[in-house]
Amino acid sequence: MRPLYWLAGARWETLRHCPPSERERIAVIGSTVLIPTVMSFLGMIFYAKNRFAEPPWFSVLAIAIAWAFVIMNTDRILLATYRPFQPWWRRFMQVVFRFALSAVISVAISFPFCLDQYRPAITFRMQTELQGKLNTLREEEAAKRAELSAQLQKIREDETTARKQIVAVYTTQHDALTGQLPALETGILNPEDYADQRIEDERRKAGEPEFIAPASGETRNVLASIEALKETAAKTKAKLEEKQDLHERLVEAIARESNGEPNEFYPEPKKAGFGPRTKDLTVRDKAVSVEIKRLDKALSAQHEALLTSDKELAAARLVDRNAYLDGLVGKREAFIEEAKEKERIRKERLAKVNAEIAAIEIEHPQRLARLAEQTASLETTHSSNSKRHDERYLPHIQRIERKMTGVLDPMEETMGLYRVIFVPSPDADPVEQGEQGQKWIAGLFQFLVIFGTLFILDLVPIMTKVFSRAGPYDVLVEHPEFIANANLRVFHTEYSKHAEDWGISGMVGQPSGRDLVKGNPRTTPPAPPPIA
Repeated sequence: MRPLYWLAGARWETLRHCPPSERERIAVIGSTVLIPTVMSFLGMIFYAKNRFAEPPWFSVLAIAIAWAFVIMNTDRILLATYRPFQPWWRRFMQVVFRFALSAVISVAISFPFCLDQYRPAITFRMQTELQGKLNTLREEEAAKRAELSAQLQKIREDETTARKQIVAVYTTQHDALTGQLPALETGILNPEDYADQRIEDERRKAGEPEFIAPASGETRNVLASIEALKETAAKTKAKLEEKQDLHERLVEAIARESNGEPNEFYPEPKKAGFGPRTKDLTVRDKAVSVEIKRLDKALSAQHEALLTSDKELAAARLVDRNAYLDGLVGKREAFIEEAKEKERIRKERLAKVNAEIAAIEIEHPQRLARLAEQTASLETTHSSNSKRHDERYLPHIQRIERKMTGVLDPMEETMGLYRVIFVPSPDADPVEQGEQGQKWIAGLFQFLVIFGTLFILDLVPIMTKVFSRAGPYDVLVEHPEFIANANLRVFHTEYSKHAEDWGISGMVGQPSGRDLVKGNPRTTPPAPPPIA
């Protein structure tokens, strides 16, 4: 029974003077300490196994044993220091302390127990929400990755298009310039030969029927005369045609006038016959006929003059051609200078074409290199964007995936419990939403059942001590303390009166007396004489 006495905070030296009934009462009180001790040991095992992912059993047992020892020793201290005869406020403070400790321990065990009971619902709720977040992140990540892939594809397509364009432009320009080289390289001119060839060509051209030599002054005069004759003949012809038209109209008017019909010149009707108006029209027609004959003769004379002028023009052209051929010999020097100028232009053009070919041959690789450098820079930027994309999305996605398949931490489980109890599920139907207000009552009921059980069991030792009567053991323990306190009060009261007398006996040399008085100031009435 002595281990139970020790748990009750009782000393065997004092307890052995008590009757067996008192010793049994103290043993029962000591046995109640085992209740919170066992509960704290099991509760810490439960707490450690639920709060940590796969903790080692050795550590769990060590922590549980240490925690059980703390609770056991706390209850033993409270039982040992609880005195039925001490002031009520001291006993009240001890009970309040044990109530607070029991409440803290009960909450610490009850809440994880509730989390464990609701863990399937919490896990399902958290995984559902995490799956929604994960789906959103994956969709956003896939869209951004597709956009990055499209950008990379566009960079490469633009590079391919630009390269083809550069090669096409280079090929076109190079082929165009290279195609000019054969004519420029083989088109070397000898000024003497060129001059002879030009003279021969001019002579051959002069021998062609359609060749017209440069007109001389006489030829230009003949041409001016011909133009004047043509203009005069045109005017004469126009007048002739006008008179012929008038003659036809007069003949028609005379016929209509003879028949008594209205006409162009006399629209008023009259009797048929040959009258004054008919005679007037006839006279006018005769004058017109005479004018027609005169214009016809003049037009014929003008045509004859044109024929004569044409003969004069042909003779002048012949003279001009002969003069042109005779003057070709004098143009030899001019043809030689022309050949030299063409040769100079050919050489300059050949040098320019060769320089342009060399320039584009040098520039083409440089343009390709600049294009490759630009593409590499864009690809580097794209790689940086891809890296930032991975750093932004992949760790978050991996963290959510690990969280979905792993163990939730206490904060996440607490938040999950709150959502399960107070927040409707995103996919909840109207019935489930209506039942949401009842869930917190069910959760609170389960928590209170566990909390109340643990709370009451933890209070068994101190409440047993409080409700049990004061026995002989309490009297035997309280008696020496009572005597010591009474002596201390008497000593504190009488010290100032008998300090000198006590000093004779050597007490003045001991500072413990003064320290004892100073450390225990009391304003209590004088106590009775000390008990022997």
